[in-house]
Amino acid sequence: MQPRRRVPARWLAVAAVALVAAGCAPQSVTEQGRAVHNLYNLFLYIAAVVYVIVAALVIWSVIRYRRRNDELPKQTHGNNRLELAWTAIPLVIVLFLFGATIQAQNKVLDPVAQPAVKVTVTGFQWSWRFAYEGTGAEVIGSPEHIPELVLPVGQPVRVKLVSADVVHAFYVPQTLFKRQAIPGFTNEFDLTFEKVGLYHGQCTQFCGLQHPDMVFRVRVVTQGEYQSWLAAARRSTAAGQPGT
Repeated sequence: MQPRRRVPARWLAVAAVALVAAGCAPQSVTEQGRAVHNLYNLFLYIAAVVYVIVAALVIWSVIRYRRRNDELPKQTHGNNRLELAWTAIPLVIVLFLFGATIQAQNKVLDPVAQPAVKVTVTGFQWSWRFAYEGTGAEVIGSPEHIPELVLPVGQPVRVKLVSADVVHAFYVPQTLFKRQAIPGFTNEFDLTFEKVGLYHGQCTQFCGLQHPDMVFRVRVVTQGEYQSWLAAARRSTAAGQPGT
């Protein structure tokens, strides 16, 4: 009989791990995304505490006031202290979370004074164009050629996001950050990548039949590697062959 008891326990452990993993936000690779990640975890921790307290009170009430006979238990008609308490506590929690959200939003949206790199990102059906301002270098993709946005690690990057035709969306999941590319409007934001690596990006706004082909990559390299790549990209662009 013991093996049969261990199997359900094992499955319960697997389910618990899956639930915990589902509630965790992925680690961000940008300074701005780290603020979003911390805010998400704050909301998660407070929600978990509220759930535990409410569940405990519900279980206690069911056990404490379960039916024992046909007589009605003592009836309570209003309690000003309790009513004020369960009104004030949620209000304080909401105000605290509101303040934390505004603080995180400011960290994400406030532009830096002097960005090290400025890139104009243009979404078009159905790929991307990355133009590095003041350098003459640009990368143009196509559905058959996935473009790469090469950036230096640890340096603030100013992105000017525009659209050449319809609404697109610039999204790199590991940055925990997404913005819309809207025709006739320039959407500006800053990103500071903290880790060297290759990160997947995509358009998440349906923009036509070849929408799934609107993917790109962000390659974050060291400052020396970035300067070498930029010099090569300039020569490639000057030769009439934009892209890498």
